[in-house]
Amino acid sequence: MKVLKSLILSCLLACLAIGCSKPAATNLSVLFNTLSVDAAGGSQEVSFLSNQSWSVRVDGDWLSVSPLSGGPSDSYQKLTVSASENPEETARTATVTLTAGDKSAQIGVTQAGAPRFTIRDFRAKKADKTTWYKLTGEIASVENEEYGNFFLVDETGFVYVYGLCQASVPSNDRSFSKLGLKVGDSVTMMTLRSEHNDMIEAGGQTPAYFVSKTAGSYKLGRKVSSTSAGWLELPATSASDGQDLLIHSFPDGSRNYAAYWDYGHLVSSWVAYPLCAGNIGTGERTDKFTLDPLLARDKQPYLPTAYKAGNAGLYDRGHQIPSADRWSYRVNLETFFGTNMTPQDNGLNANVWAILEGKVRGWAKNAATDTLYVVTGCSVKGSDKYVLDADGKHVTVPTGYYKALLRRDKDKNYTAAGFWFENRENKAASIQKSMAMSIDKLEEKVGVDFFVNLPAEVQKNVEAQDPAEVAWWWNN
Repeated sequence: MKVLKSLILSCLLACLAIGCSKPAATNLSVLFNTLSVDAAGGSQEVSFLSNQSWSVRVDGDWLSVSPLSGGPSDSYQKLTVSASENPEETARTATVTLTAGDKSAQIGVTQAGAPRFTIRDFRAKKADKTTWYKLTGEIASVENEEYGNFFLVDETGFVYVYGLCQASVPSNDRSFSKLGLKVGDSVTMMTLRSEHNDMIEAGGQTPAYFVSKTAGSYKLGRKVSSTSAGWLELPATSASDGQDLLIHSFPDGSRNYAAYWDYGHLVSSWVAYPLCAGNIGTGERTDKFTLDPLLARDKQPYLPTAYKAGNAGLYDRGHQIPSADRWSYRVNLETFFGTNMTPQDNGLNANVWAILEGKVRGWAKNAATDTLYVVTGCSVKGSDKYVLDADGKHVTVPTGYYKALLRRDKDKNYTAAGFWFENRENKAASIQKSMAMSIDKLEEKVGVDFFVNLPAEVQKNVEAQDPAEVAWWWNN
């Protein structure tokens, strides 16, 4: 009996001891509480300690964890955290929460965004009619406002978009104008990769379709009524003659060219620009005639196609600053603005005028030349001829064309030469001394005061020079 009582007493004391002891404190710790995952996705392990049963929850549907629960352990346990591929360019985040007893620990997971798909990437793809690409860039110039044909650029290059519509449609529904897009806007689209006449294009027979836009502005130009800039190529301008100076720039802010715009005749009276090996550059001819973003469409010729015959037959869309004087794609686009075009007789444009343009580039790239300052202009005085743009606006046919050249050599010495040609066929095979004249004589002929930013004495001497007597022009 005593033995039984002793056992009962022992059991009671044991139970009392157990009932009075405190439960073990929860110990939960995570070795690392942040994870970084590549855009391609993948799995990583997280080590943790828990002396209690535990469970896991995840707040991102692109993230999964295994296992989702477990028991206590004196040793490190492991979770496998898996992320799916991130198709978007923006990074994303999620949280893994580990709970044990009355404690929890969080693991922050950040996944990088997918590398941006660039225009260079797009151009590298093969043309096909089934693969759609998401493409983003800035609108650089608009060729056709009805069909949504324009140039798209980013830091890697450019591509011509042949048709952009509001929604995915099998053929162009001319809805581009409803999008309210303009030069300088950033636009995202879905597009096929196509080609036409060996030119890489977005869109094509099946047009691209609009996704989103970010409003922007044209950054490479400005319009002023006159200028006090000290650029050596600039002729005199006036704030009261009804003309505006349209100044276009390189992406780095340096000047590309300036056009003196005549609203009455819808041609630039002249286009002035510096020329040297460095700013001629390399690239390809974009060959799409687009609107100048500095002017409204009704204030310039709209020339997605050639001039239509007015009262004087057909004429070329003749460049004033030649396309080949600016090969870099971003500024070559701007040589095709309607404000740089004039109705030029093909018999002049394709013959001696083209020869003169090539000669000017050669003089500019000569090793002894620092810079050649060029003014290319046209005269509309006395002209009663006109052609029509795509909207039916009258564009005056010039009576003649000229170039005024100021050359600065490596020793900062100046020479100058002027050239004038009537706007008619001229099949001369070369540029002859007899075609040249002094700047003074050219000023008398066309009524323009050239190179006004030269020091007065230098200007007087240089503009009086007879270029036929300056051997450099003819030996180079």
